[in-house]
Amino acid sequence: MARTIVPLTDTKIKSAKPKEKDYKLFDGGGLFLIMAKSGGKRWRFKYRFNDKEKVLSLGTYPSLSLKEARVKREEYKSQIANDIDPNEKKKQKKEEINIIEKKKENTFYKVSQEWHKNYESEVSENYHIKLERAIELYVYPFIKNKPIDEITRLNIIEILQDLKEKDIQETAKRVFMLLNKIYKYAVTLEYTPHNIIADIEQKTILGRREKRHYPTFTKDKDIKALLLAIDEYSGDYTTKMALKMLPYVFVRSFNIRHCEWSEIDFKNQQWIIPKDKMKTKIEFILPLPNQVIEILKEVQQFTGNGKYVFPSFRGKDKPMSDNTLISAIRRMGFTKDEFVPHSFRAMFSTIAYENMEEHRYSGEVIEALLSHKESNKVKNAYNRASYKKSMRGLIYWYENYLNLIKNN
Repeated sequence: MARTIVPLTDTKIKSAKPKEKDYKLFDGGGLFLIMAKSGGKRWRFKYRFNDKEKVLSLGTYPSLSLKEARVKREEYKSQIANDIDPNEKKKQKKEEINIIEKKKENTFYKVSQEWHKNYESEVSENYHIKLERAIELYVYPFIKNKPIDEITRLNIIEILQDLKEKDIQETAKRVFMLLNKIYKYAVTLEYTPHNIIADIEQKTILGRREKRHYPTFTKDKDIKALLLAIDEYSGDYTTKMALKMLPYVFVRSFNIRHCEWSEIDFKNQQWIIPKDKMKTKIEFILPLPNQVIEILKEVQQFTGNGKYVFPSFRGKDKPMSDNTLISAIRRMGFTKDEFVPHSFRAMFSTIAYENMEEHRYSGEVIEALLSHKESNKVKNAYNRASYKKSMRGLIYWYENYLNLIKNN
């Protein structure tokens, strides 16, 4: 005959005292309270599921009252009646909570920083730094600590419209492409199920805008004025020498500022720029005209014992800052709408293409000197090997072209 269980009361529970061993106080229906020898009181629910006896922890008394424990018991009994194992359901709920908490940890900041670190090997150091600045300046103020899975298209549109209102639409387009890369990475690693950037029509948000070209000089009188202004520059010595070298090598600002003595091959008159400093991620060998070799030999007397050819005026162990060349050009009287460091490249490109009948070198040679990457990989490898002599010939022609303008 089954034993009759007298339901518990709060008075009985409160008056229960610990013994040498744990013991149980039964309420009926599988609900019981363990009176621990330490003095604690723990609720348990015993049930059978698929012919197996199981026990479920409910909580401790008095945090979980007798009334609340009975409510839980009835909930679990109802689940069992519907062929649901309360233990498995509890584990499932715990896993769901863990997933939600995990997603909250995957903020846009965390995912974007992870992507940025992984993307480092794909681009030049200078471009990698620019990407980081773009994220910090234009994206983080809006969604930095927001879980990436909770970011909406409207959040992204707000970022783009903010840039549009500031009249920096080109920056907005670059930020759009940057966000697309981050989201592709996030989807690949299942930080978020969908790339919401792919659902945004960029033209609708930003509108059309004509592509801006870098300002430059192409008329002889303007080029002469620029070269003479560089000769007469009265600022920092290394800045002046970098400016004197730039017209004849027309590399990107980052390359001239980060130029190291170990990259200069005086014997073969060439500058070997390692791939990690190139936007194309391909080692670039630039032939150096005689005038540049003379400039480097002069500078070597002052900075040759350090790492950088044109170090920062703040310390020889640091490269020239990004703003140094820009400020120097402004001091010489040229506005940002007239000339910037990148303009030396545009100047060479324009002059070289306009005078092809005179120097007789092809457009491929011009592009090779500008270190522009050929989309065809086989052709690109061939060009790098075959244009070496032509590149030297063209850069010597350009040296003479500039000197004639300057001295006439």
